[in-house]
Order: sequence, then structure tokens, then C-alpha cells
Amino acid sequence: MSSKKTEGEKLSARDPELRFLKEMTDIQGTSGHEGAVRDYLWKQYVDLADKIVTDGLGSLLAYHGEDGPRVLAVGHMDEVGFMVRAITNDGFVKFSRCGFFFVSGVLSQHFTIHTDKGPVEALCSLGPGAPFDKFPEIEQLVMDIGCKSKEEAEELGVRIGDFIEPSGNFRRLGPGGKYLVNKAWDNRIGCAVALRTMEQLKEQGHPNVFIGGGSVQEEVGTRGAKTLAALAQPEIAFSLDVGIADDIPGGAHEGSSLGKGPELCVMDSATISNRKLLKFAASVAEECKIPYQTALLQRGGTDAGEFQEAGAGCPVLVLNVPSRYAHTPTSMIHYDDYRNTIRLLTEIVKRLDRKTVDEIRRF
Repeated sequence: MSSKKTEGEKLSARDPELRFLKEMTDIQGTSGHEGAVRDYLWKQYVDLADKIVTDGLGSLLAYHGEDGPRVLAVGHMDEVGFMVRAITNDGFVKFSRCGFFFVSGVLSQHFTIHTDKGPVEALCSLGPGAPFDKFPEIEQLVMDIGCKSKEEAEELGVRIGDFIEPSGNFRRLGPGGKYLVNKAWDNRIGCAVALRTMEQLKEQGHPNVFIGGGSVQEEVGTRGAKTLAALAQPEIAFSLDVGIADDIPGGAHEGSSLGKGPELCVMDSATISNRKLLKFAASVAEECKIPYQTALLQRGGTDAGEFQEAGAGCPVLVLNVPSRYAHTPTSMIHYDDYRNTIRLLTEIVKRLDRKTVDEIRRF
């Protein structure tokens, strides 16, 4: 038998980053329930940042650097999930969205209900009267927790208002295992990019105050981004999120593709990226020979919509890691896109000195 390791085994053996990414995405943290994610990130930043603060909603800001323009680059900590809205007499749990979920990805998936007594495992099921020949509405689904009555469910601790979140299912697919599958890439991957970028900047140096971290409640209306931006008062801001890869059978092929580099988003429903900053980012990518893609999102927005209104206005750019199957319990990214997003953001921030930032902000 050959002793030669496969490419996937070599990647796993030499790259603890995969363990980090699994830990980040396995954490459960729906909008309004981001505490465990925030605690994890705080521990990661504590030896990197000059200071770490939170705002009144729970967003986290980590600062590195003492002088120069304020450059903000954060992801959002929350993921889409559900909330208990009722318990039926026969022990099933009705729920409402906490952020937008595609119903086609929910049925028969594993979830966890977070109660005051501890986690309760659940399986999403068709509720009474739900159709069998087409996708039901979210309101027609229930969580099956293995109870026969409302009283049994309540004995487990289930109450109205409890958060319901997808269970982790980290996997690696394809040659070399570089296609990474789990819940919550949207948007722990943006939080990971911000963290790793600060690591690189601390090592390589930068002419600014770099602000990383993570916002809360993006999936329910970019609420944390507004308070975070008011606290940070950035002069340049990057929203680090996931893009919509449509390189799948039946896709329109108008978006990005996995494995072809980070996505520079030119516009979404909440933001038109600053043209000077967009061109600057593209020029840095080309100078450093970092692959990148450009895309336009016709529906949906990111935290950049709030960042651009910070103070008297802030140039913003949405920088995405492409993903498939977002807003379902299981989505997919490519490891190389993640690494190249860190490379690109690091090189961009290293060049954002006072003169360059002032030029981008000049109209």
C-alpha cells in the first residue's frame, strides 16, 4: 500500500485553519443569540488587538494601530434560524423565521432548540395539513422533538421565544477536500476573514487603524451594523460577507463561481460600492496576482448599507467569499477563495494610508 497521502489528507495534516473554520461554523448563533460567537471571537482577538469593545447591541470591534485613517472590515456573527412561536397539544413545536430561510432547504433537517434547561434536539417535519406534492410554507412546518404532549415539551424546557438553530455538519468535498460544507458560512466566514487579516497586518504592518470584528442581527435588518458604525466612525469600510455563486446546473451564470477568487460586489439592493474604492481593490488584486470576480446582487444587501451612512458618509466596498446554497442549513464555499480573500484584504489595507484614503473620499 502506498504511503503517499492524498491531497486532502495533506491539506488536513498541515492546516489547522480547517479546525478553526469548523469551530467557527459549528457555533450556534441566530440573530439576537450571538453570545457564543462573540465570546469565541473575543478570545481569538485578545492577543491580536490593541483594544476590544462592544456596542449596546452586542457587536464586537477589535482595533489594531494607533494612528492613521480608520479602516473598518467586519463580517456579521449571526446566522439565519428560527424562534419557537407555539407548542401543539401533541408536543410539536411551531416556529417563525429569524432571518430568511429558503423553505426548500429546511424539511427533514436537524436543528437544536436552545432552552433555559439546555439544548433540545429537533427534526423539521411537515405539520398538519401541509401538502405532500409541493414545497410547503414555513408556517406549515413543525419541529419534532419526540414528545407526545405539550406538557412533555414544556418539561424539556421548551418555551415561546426559544431560538432554533441548524445543527453543524462540517464536511470536505472534492479533490483535495477544498469544497467546505457546513451551516453558517453566512457569515462566520466574513468574521474569520477579518480576524486573519488582522493577524497578517500585525505581522506585516499597516499605515492606519484597522478595525475588525463582527456585527449582530444582520439577517434581520443590518441592525448591529448601524450601531457598530456609529461607534467605529470609519473613513473606509468593507462589508465581509458571502456572495451568491450560481455555477450550478440551471444557474444563470451571472454571479460568481467557487474557486475563482473573492467577489467584488459592485451593487446590491442597499449599496452601490464606491467606484474609486472598487477600482483600487481591483488594481491591488491585479498587482498582487490575486484572482478575483465582480458581481452584482439584484436582491438582498449587507452591512455595507449601514456603514456607508456612518458620520457624514463613508466609502464602502462589499467583499465576498462566494458560496452555494446560502440561507439553508448547509452551504458550501471553496477554501482557496477564503485564503485569497484574506490575501486581498490584507494587501488593500496595507496601502490605505492617509493620502490614499483622502483621495478615495474626495468628490
